[in-house]
Amino acid sequence: MLNPNILPADLTGKNIVLDILAEDAEGQRLAIEMQLQRFLHWPQRNIYGVARSLAGQLQAGQDYRELKPTIGISLLVHDLFNEHPDKACWRFTLRDDARPAVQLGQVLQVHIIELRKAEKQQALATPLQAWITCLLHNLDEAAMSTITHPPVKEALKQLETLYSDEELRMAAERLEQSRIDAEDILAYARHEAEQKGHEKGLEQGLEKGLAQGAVNTLTALILHKFGALPDWARARMQQADQAELNRWTLRMLDAQRIEEVFG
Repeated sequence: MLNPNILPADLTGKNIVLDILAEDAEGQRLAIEMQLQRFLHWPQRNIYGVARSLAGQLQAGQDYRELKPTIGISLLVHDLFNEHPDKACWRFTLRDDARPAVQLGQVLQVHIIELRKAEKQQALATPLQAWITCLLHNLDEAAMSTITHPPVKEALKQLETLYSDEELRMAAERLEQSRIDAEDILAYARHEAEQKGHEKGLEQGLEKGLAQGAVNTLTALILHKFGALPDWARARMQQADQAELNRWTLRMLDAQRIEEVFG
């Protein structure tokens, strides 16, 4: 696990690109997320996150031959490809447009499972069906009692342990609240659009919502790493645009002092 602390105590907004970043015994990176709500530009957001994970493997001086595949795995509660109701599991690689059988290696892969569509299909492997049931219906005791696949049963056991730990339970609830907050941001954007009556209002509302999400994420990172957010830093964040907030967030990776984040 490359990001084990996915539930920071001061998390204030769900603007995390990846829910789980793992590395297997062969060095391949697995970038996993479960998406609970629809985003306007989700495909671009997803590919950006997987590509960042791929690019982050090599340090200065390392050879490109050391680069291992990065495999993005996205579990979607919503349907992404409505025009293909018979297909729920997708695998994308870099392929030639005219000759799709020819691909430019497999160093970058994106796997997508549309959970609602997959649940309706009968031809899926039993383990995958068990995981889909777990992810969509883990609060339904009757549905959970039908699962026999050992890894899923172990996951449910770990979930029970998590909720018996007061600190972890509260952290999970904070993460869930942050997801709800993210949905509120989109709802606000739609309201702005309805008030203005045209697409420009939607774009402005989305920009405002995304900027606030970036502020929330940067605030959480600063609190986690430096322990406090000075008033001058808070003021600069509120006045910054999306691009500047993104640059500051990336600087958090190497910054030793908060002044280095803001240049």
